[in-house]
Amino acid sequence: MKRFPLWQLGALAGALACMVPRISLADDYDKKTVVTISEPTEAPGIVLEPGTYVIKLLNSSSNRHIAEILNERMDHLYALTFTAPAEKVTQTGKTVLTFYEGSNGRPPALRKWFWPGDVIGQEFIYPKNQAERISAATKQKVPEGNLPTLAESGQTLTPDNAKGLSSEVKENNQVSVKKDKADDDAEDRAEAARKAARSEVSEDTKTPATVIAAEPEKTPEPAPAVIAQNTPPPPAPAADQAPQADSAVSSPNNGPQDQTLPQTASNLPLIALMGGLSLALAIALRVMKGRSRT
Repeated sequence: MKRFPLWQLGALAGALACMVPRISLADDYDKKTVVTISEPTEAPGIVLEPGTYVIKLLNSSSNRHIAEILNERMDHLYALTFTAPAEKVTQTGKTVLTFYEGSNGRPPALRKWFWPGDVIGQEFIYPKNQAERISAATKQKVPEGNLPTLAESGQTLTPDNAKGLSSEVKENNQVSVKKDKADDDAEDRAEAARKAARSEVSEDTKTPATVIAAEPEKTPEPAPAVIAQNTPPPPAPAADQAPQADSAVSSPNNGPQDQTLPQTASNLPLIALMGGLSLALAIALRVMKGRSRT
């Protein structure tokens, strides 16, 4: 077995001691984290397909809240996004990633990222429309803001999310818009049905009153007039005839009427009787005068 001199072993140990801190410091500075996801996952401005990605802080001393998401070989930049400081209570010895829960067919979305041993991590900031959609689906507040520009990041690679929302995000937005529109249309139809029902009830309530108001007021028909008959009354004192005549005549309006009885007999018999009596008296006087002469 070959033995190494003691000075060679010391030199080798010193070299290793110098190399380890550099690698650790490099990773600790940019928080480089290799992540494998098994389902589509939203990131700011993009949807990441299942695969392995690298998440790290931008190598910048002026802004420590810009995160990069790259492929495993780190030669393709998928997303460049601002982050905000995030806190957690307990330290852990491993990387912690939290997500907004997916719902209604939408994928989960990256929320917070903690480097092993850190209690201060990074919370991803989403573009306004994407943040509002995730917030509406999860009922949780989602930080919103603009994506970094190339001037702010100093990057030579143009990230996919800087080219506009990816087709997957656009599709999800379109699904969300269609669903919201369908919900609005359903609500409009329900409101129209409620208004129609209220209108029918109102019409049913108003109809009888309208019909009654339209009916003309009926005038009472006059009572049939009673016609006096030309029948001579039975013999009775003259004083009693007037009340009977009054009771025999009626008026439909109970107003004052001519109460004189119609004349039913002629005076000719009385005149003839008086004439006959006068003639008989004249004959009797003439006979008495003739006897007085003899």
